[in-house]
Amino acid sequence: MDHIEQAVACALSPTADPVLKQQATQYCEQVKASPDGWQSCLALFVREPKSTPETRLFCLQVIEEALVSRSNNLDDSRLGFFRQTFMDYIQREFVSGGVDNTLSSEPPYLKNKFAHAIALLFRQTYLKSWTTFFADMLAFITPLPQSSGKSNMKMVDLFLRILMSIDEEVVNTLTSRISSKEENTLNINIKDRMREQDVPALANAWYELLTEYKERDLSFAEMLLRIVGVYVVWIDISLIVNERFVSLIYSYLLTTSIRNAAADCLTDIIKKGMKPLDKLQLISILGIVDVLQQVDLSSDSEFRGRVARLVNNLGLQLCQIWQDTNPQANSTYPPTANPTAYTHISQLVPILLQFLRDEDDNVSEAVFGFLREILNIFKTIKKATGSLPQEQKVLMRQILESIVMKMKYGEDMDWVCVAIAGGSESVGTIGEDSIGDEDMLNFIELRRELKRFYDQIAALSASLTTSFLHSAVTTTLTTFVNEKAAGSAGGSDWRDLELALYLLYLYGEAIKGIPQFAVVAPSVGANGGKNVNPIPPVGAPLTPLGECLFEMCKSGVSAYPHPSVSATFFEIACRYSNFFEIRPDCIPDVLEAFVDPRGLHHPLLANRTRVWYLFWRFTKDLKTKLSPFVQTVLTSIQDVLTIEASLPPMLAPDFDLSTFKDQTFETKTYLFEAVGLLISQDTIPAQQQFEYLSAVVTPCLTEIQKRLEACRAIQPSSNGTVGGVSGITAGSPRHQDLELVWTLHHRLMTLGSIAKGFPDVLTNKKGAAVAGTTGGPCAQIFKQVAEITLEALVTLSRFEVIRSAARFTFGRLINCLGQDSQPYLPPLITGLLQECSIMELAEFLPFMSQVAHKFKATIISILNGLLFPLVQKVFFFLNQVPNGTDEALALVELRKSYLAFLMGLFASELENVFVTRANGQHLNLILQSVLHYAQDMSDVPVSRMAFGILLRAVNSWGSQGENAGGYGAPVGNGSRSGSVSPDYSERLEAPGFYQFMYEHIVRVTFEVPLKPTFDLQDGQSMLVLGEIAGLQKAIVQKQGDVFLSYLSQVYLPSINCPPDLAQEYVQALQQLDAKQFKKYFQAFVQKSRS
Repeated sequence: MDHIEQAVACALSPTADPVLKQQATQYCEQVKASPDGWQSCLALFVREPKSTPETRLFCLQVIEEALVSRSNNLDDSRLGFFRQTFMDYIQREFVSGGVDNTLSSEPPYLKNKFAHAIALLFRQTYLKSWTTFFADMLAFITPLPQSSGKSNMKMVDLFLRILMSIDEEVVNTLTSRISSKEENTLNINIKDRMREQDVPALANAWYELLTEYKERDLSFAEMLLRIVGVYVVWIDISLIVNERFVSLIYSYLLTTSIRNAAADCLTDIIKKGMKPLDKLQLISILGIVDVLQQVDLSSDSEFRGRVARLVNNLGLQLCQIWQDTNPQANSTYPPTANPTAYTHISQLVPILLQFLRDEDDNVSEAVFGFLREILNIFKTIKKATGSLPQEQKVLMRQILESIVMKMKYGEDMDWVCVAIAGGSESVGTIGEDSIGDEDMLNFIELRRELKRFYDQIAALSASLTTSFLHSAVTTTLTTFVNEKAAGSAGGSDWRDLELALYLLYLYGEAIKGIPQFAVVAPSVGANGGKNVNPIPPVGAPLTPLGECLFEMCKSGVSAYPHPSVSATFFEIACRYSNFFEIRPDCIPDVLEAFVDPRGLHHPLLANRTRVWYLFWRFTKDLKTKLSPFVQTVLTSIQDVLTIEASLPPMLAPDFDLSTFKDQTFETKTYLFEAVGLLISQDTIPAQQQFEYLSAVVTPCLTEIQKRLEACRAIQPSSNGTVGGVSGITAGSPRHQDLELVWTLHHRLMTLGSIAKGFPDVLTNKKGAAVAGTTGGPCAQIFKQVAEITLEALVTLSRFEVIRSAARFTFGRLINCLGQDSQPYLPPLITGLLQECSIMELAEFLPFMSQVAHKFKATIISILNGLLFPLVQKVFFFLNQVPNGTDEALALVELRKSYLAFLMGLFASELENVFVTRANGQHLNLILQSVLHYAQDMSDVPVSRMAFGILLRAVNSWGSQGENAGGYGAPVGNGSRSGSVSPDYSERLEAPGFYQFMYEHIVRVTFEVPLKPTFDLQDGQSMLVLGEIAGLQKAIVQKQGDVFLSYLSQVYLPSINCPPDLAQEYVQALQQLDAKQFKKYFQAFVQKSRS
């Protein structure tokens, strides 16, 4: 034993020699692993005089290890030795020599460890040799001779710890432990024996001790309440729920400092699993609602949270009973059960509303579960009866008022410009991950949860929600207007105004369908039926929502000095932009707010950037209504249309300009697009459009030209990265160079964004009236933009950000210039492809698809020279081994973009470009690449795209005979004498496609679905199967009997298909329609694979 003491001391000593420390640790591990090590440790633990607490803790760890891991080696005699030793120690330490109101001198952690060891021994012996365990322990608790009738406090302390350990080891299902089937059975048997033999005595002891320690020591009473809570889950409820016991618990709830524990104990009692009628009886007996009305909830928020949890669980139980006993669910329960449950719910609702309105958010959130289930009950009632009774409507109004009250910002909270909605609607706002105030983040999440309840109520009763909204909004705005008239507009609390506007914003999501702003009688449609959403005339009577919006616009509330009010005002104006179609007289009020310091000129950056985006949305939705205000708006925002491009003062060695983000500028591009939308309106004369556009664009062109001169001096080796060891700082030549390039990027993006606001001249029905059409005044400005963009690209093509900006800008100029943009395309394409990356190429291919779609046959001469070099570039990248995850993902995107590009050429009826003199000889290579991806089931969507391209190819060239390019000649051998047919409506032949179709396409339509890797249970794979079935039907349509004979006489026999099945397959392919054949083909594949 001396060795154990020395080893533990050395192992734990921070000053011990490392070698000795390691040896001591190894010795301790040997003691733990020794079959008899527990005997030495047991003797050392109970020895007098006592060893150090650290040594005794180690001894208990060894004892626990023996009782848990080596229990099979402990026979009855050894277990008896454990029992006797423990009992002797308890007698000595906790019973003999006891003094009133004193505790054992053992440290608490040692008492807990010892209690746990006793619980482990109990688990091994209770069913066999120590059936009197609880009687023995209770005997030690009895009053000592010198205690004046009081229980032995030392032993009570230990016994309560033992009971908690027994719960952890035997009862508690939430305790993390790995148990075998045998151990679970043992635990069940122990609980059964306890219920039969000892629980009544334990319950009586708990009551006696709770009564005694209410006056003697509340910490013991608190632990007793916890024990009752964990044991009540599985014992006879009547042992606890009786008049004397419940009254005692209530006395703790009402009068003592440990009322939190009493509330938790009652919660555990309520949560006990029982049949609905039994639980209903239990709730009636408890009478919790009556008691809660006596509880003081005024000061202690933690206690309110505990009681709220109690109310929530009680409410959840009652709601579940109501659902179970609902007669509409074919309930077999007595007819009184359901109304009784609802009566209890109704009695509990006032307390629910009290907690819902609590100033502490944690208290409010504690009852959300109960609230959710009440609303579900209302939903069930409405579904059964078609409407809600008045009683439920009144209650729902009270709930709605409480929810809205809770949505209000607290007195000590500051507002931040976060998105009201999520996703794309958060453009220009502060990201929640950048908010450091945890309370603010919690409030944002609380509002989201409350909004769900708001939406539920709106779905249950739109009229109630509308009435409440109208009252809340108009009352608040009327108060504001009155105060403003009295000269005290700032007297209104911003929290009230923000809340009213926030509710108005939420209404659009809560009410299903299209918001109605005006009252209008349904009109008769062309087919004699009623129009579901007739357009109201200007000046029609307003709905409550329309009245709220009108009041908002005319009240001047957007001028309130707090930023939250104007921010929400603009959100509402964009959400309900259709309102201004019927009340255009409100547009000037909103536009004025947009362009002055309330909006685009707001002093706060977060508000300002959000309004840039919202102004674009407002302009886009109401473009035709804004014509009278264009000049005024452009004049008012001229000073905002500035471009600021700066880099961090210190650029690290790994800095890369191509990955640097300027979120503020990216949001500002919406503002520039809005300018384009305003200028390009059909109602503005062409010359006036030219003047507006020139005023905005010319300064930018001048700046670009000026900076391009400076850019020509940038070192050719500079490409946007820093490199080196120490990085570069502001003011250094390289830092200035990168900032110069960054500025050019921003200006090119600005020009592209303005052009984006202009309509597509090739598809615009009123093309003649649009100034951007060929020959129009604005077209001349856009040609200057195209020329300077190309100049920037040629000068700085080694910078990815310039290539990206040029691609973006030309993607918009194509729409503005139409056919006039074609001369710029060859140098643009050359500049973009010269030094492009994998991701750039993946983004360039959709750009080329856009060009092909816009210009169709007129672009074929450009595509003719571009196609194969572009394909070669794609193959070069796709044949590379990816360097890292990002590059692997980029290659996946490139693969998809490549196939989408090929598909786009077919969709734009440009398949002739594949078979020109320049490209016909490469058709085989392109088709083989498509065939490769069709067979690759590691990426099912890509396989589907590839089969789609093969289908297009068959539809284009599948009717050719075998002599079209010479029988047996490789695909692509031979070509037409001219490079491109002058008549683009005449489809060119594809030499060798006939052979390719029979040798490869037909083969893969059978091989792919018959692969073991083809998952017939996967939805995406089934889409591929449908594509394959359609492909075979297309070949039949083009080749007819030739293909059918080939299948029945050549191919199907070659794959060992039985003749009868082959004949059946050919008939199905010939006779069934596409939908029927798809089903047959699926069955054929399943049958063939089985």
